[in-house]
Amino acid sequence: MFTKMLLDNETILIIGGTGFIGQNLLDYYVNNDQVRCNNILVISRSLPEKMYENIHYFEGNYSDDIFLKRIFSKWKITKVFHLASSSIPVSSNQNIKKDIDDNLLATINLLDVMKEFSCRFILYISSGGAVYGEKKQGITSENELCMPISSYGIIKLTIEKYLYLYQREHNISYLILRISNPFGQFHKSKNQGAINIAARKAVNKNVFSVWGDGKQSKDYIYIKDLINIVVKLIEKKISNKTINIGSGVSIQLNTILNIIKSNTLNFNVTYVESKTSDVREFCLDISLLKSILNFEFTELDKAIRDTILWEKSQLK
Repeated sequence: MFTKMLLDNETILIIGGTGFIGQNLLDYYVNNDQVRCNNILVISRSLPEKMYENIHYFEGNYSDDIFLKRIFSKWKITKVFHLASSSIPVSSNQNIKKDIDDNLLATINLLDVMKEFSCRFILYISSGGAVYGEKKQGITSENELCMPISSYGIIKLTIEKYLYLYQREHNISYLILRISNPFGQFHKSKNQGAINIAARKAVNKNVFSVWGDGKQSKDYIYIKDLINIVVKLIEKKISNKTINIGSGVSIQLNTILNIIKSNTLNFNVTYVESKTSDVREFCLDISLLKSILNFEFTELDKAIRDTILWEKSQLK
């Protein structure tokens, strides 16, 4: 089976392995009977309270050249999964220089260290909403002109371009995944991720604030579906491609809130002024993804119910 073969023969470094997507990826590996986890390394700015056995954790910043080289010199790292970002779209414009330092320059440092230690593959989690910017109609394919409206989106797009450059100049293969809005277990952010935040507000009987009228429509993907897709793409050794990862369906926020309301009691919603740096409408064209993989998405109502149950399990 793929996962066992992958981890037996390779050493994978996960940047941002304690974040939302990283935690779910680790959970998949650890709880899959076919997986051997002795070759997974995780870099995080802070260590989690709960750490998986047989996963090697390193507390530090991948912008730190000495710290990163120390890890690469000890381990023969063959693949890097870059899942980290220190900013979010709605606040990234407030400190652009910090966004550049923490994300763009840190990634250039990572690529230079990979080049030095002959690590030849990087998976990069980009953004399907922030990179493309605001679109007037229809669904957005990978060939669409990218016009980000936030520093977050500009940095993501710029990193993509440097990945192209390092592949051309230094033979470092890449896989860029432009994902839509993921939701589900292990989500912790208080500022990004409308479905989880709304579900969390609902189970805590708090008011959820909507930016705008709630009619904004976006593409959402259940985190377990996202992880299954990522694993399958790695299994198929897809490289040097940029691929949209989403549901391919645009859902109004009000529709999602109504599903949450039907599964909880006393869920109150208020509407406030929208944020200019937040993309209001987007839906990803996933034709390329479907041409590569066969898969089925979790039904939206079930995915949201499972998300509510996970949020309930976190109540203290």
